[in-house]
Amino acid sequence: MSQSELLDHLEESLQQLLKEVREHFSDAPLTTLKHRPSADQWSALDCFAHLNAQFEVYVSRIELALHKAKARKWAPAQERRSNWLGSSAIRKADPSNNRPIKSHKSLNPLKKLPVRDTELKVFLINAEMLLRLIRQAREVNINKANVKPLHWSLYRFRLGDLLEYLVLHARRHINQARKAS
Repeated sequence: MSQSELLDHLEESLQQLLKEVREHFSDAPLTTLKHRPSADQWSALDCFAHLNAQFEVYVSRIELALHKAKARKWAPAQERRSNWLGSSAIRKADPSNNRPIKSHKSLNPLKKLPVRDTELKVFLINAEMLLRLIRQAREVNINKANVKPLHWSLYRFRLGDLLEYLVLHARRHINQARKAS
């Protein structure tokens, strides 16, 4: 897949996701968003809190990677390439992967992650910021630009892999939020 095809797909997917979130969750009462199907399952608000926690880590790192790539004048790539970290993360985040995935306790609303009543609004802002970054990524080589992951400082995500992971991860948890509400 080419870099431009990937970014087109991610932009379209994220726009669809934003539309769905606005239509399905914006008018929902807070009690509905906070409802947990069971004690060990996340509510819709928990899902948004989890996504926001990841966005808060990665958005600034993506901005830095884009800034560095522009400064280094890395022209857009023809073909998109993945490394093992990106491929693994994308495979796990894919909504068609029905296997449960454990979240790090700092990103788990049932453990340490605080959940605010404003998570839905914050998610919409964060997703719009991610959409802006996807558009900016068209100007650089997404294979050369890289981002340090949250918990493994020895490895790096390629920018294209991380953008795809974040969009798929958001889709996975929006599906989960729909089931919970």
